[in-house]
Amino acid sequence: MTAAILPFLFILTSALAPGAAAEPARDAALDQEFEIRVGQWVTIEGERLRVTLSRVAEDSRCPEGVQCIWAGNAKVVLKLSKARRRASTLSLNTGVDPRQGSYRGYEVRLVKLDPYPKENRPIRRRDYVATLVVSRR
Repeated sequence: MTAAILPFLFILTSALAPGAAAEPARDAALDQEFEIRVGQWVTIEGERLRVTLSRVAEDSRCPEGVQCIWAGNAKVVLKLSKARRRASTLSLNTGVDPRQGSYRGYEVRLVKLDPYPKENRPIRRRDYVATLVVSRR
């Protein structure tokens, strides 16, 4: 293997590594719902604001078809950054507060998290899709 091929193989294997973005980055508009997958980042048009869905930290939602005492909760962890300023994390929930949070003059609200759990069917990390809305405060 030639030395020229090695950097290419490193880049290719890094891009395919677990935790890599499920989809390419894209843009979304203020005050409009948008979907984002784990590992993906979205830029809010004209705002230089970047939102990344880092992970689903918890998913204790009661599965469909099961009777539970409590409906449960899912918690997502977002990473937010604006221009060249320091990034910040924000944790939002589906079933308990906080369901929305603030970052540098913006309000971020978690609308929903899909897919909804089903009995005896684990959800893969890459299958999670959060629906968010970003607004100016």
